Amino acid sequence: QQLMAESSVTMTLISETRKISFEPICAVKSSVDPWHSNAFAVSVGASFTEWFTSYVHSVVSGGFPIIREQIFRYVHDKTCVTRTGDIIISVSTSFLPELSSVHPPHYFFSYRIRIEMAKEAMPENACQLDSRYWKITNANGNVEEVQGPGVVGEFPVMRPGNVHEYTSCTTFTTPSGYMEGYYTFHRLSSKKDIFSVPIPRFHMRCPPSRGSAARQENDPNVTKQNEEPRGDGDSHRRTTMFVNVPGPMGRCLPPT
Repeated sequence: QQLMAESSVTMTLISETRKISFEPICAVKSSVDPWHSNAFAVSVGASFTEWFTSYVHSVVSGGFPIIREQIFRYVHDKTCVTRTGDIIISVSTSFLPELSSVHPPHYFFSYRIRIEMAKEAMPENACQLDSRYWKITNANGNVEEVQGPGVVGEFPVMRPGNVHEYTSCTTFTTPSGYMEGYYTFHRLSSKKDIFSVPIPRFHMRCPPSRGSAARQENDPNVTKQNEEPRGDGDSHRRTTMFVNVPGPMGRCLPPT
């Protein structure tokens, strides 16, 4: 009976996923050569059954959120959480092979950030997000700093128990990179009461590409992976401004 039940769930999910579009929210249409999504070994598991069972579990448990009828394969490290006062920040990431290519090197990542105010917070601690700051570093150590108002055009108000989630994206010309930064808030009771909340460092890495090493060795036209990353998906400007913010209490996927 258990086997029949699991088979029923599996067949139902297969039926449902056939109806779902997998195009991401941050999709940017661009021409890519044949070395795009097929070049990346994205499957994980000793067998299809193992992979699919893991996939089903991630969808059912909410690990892979369904947003606008699309399944997003985000990876969340439970240690990638920071808490500053009553504000809790957590991050999950997703590599998008369908928008990536090996040549020219273009690696597209989406990240989903959850901002939460603790339920036990005092009502007078309610606040509103004003701005964001990002430090984006690629695998070659090239750094881009980004600062801008709000997050994806929004200025969420946080009250006890409130949760705000949003999705944005970034690209690298190297197969991996990381981001870190902070948000600036003000208390609703006083706009002069301004404070910063650090965003934990989170790493983004694409899976190994099939034959990429051999292709780069044999093809002198393959672009060197030494360019800088491209923004955070929002309108932004470069900045050299720094502020004193406490160090993050968590991190994601330390570099190997």
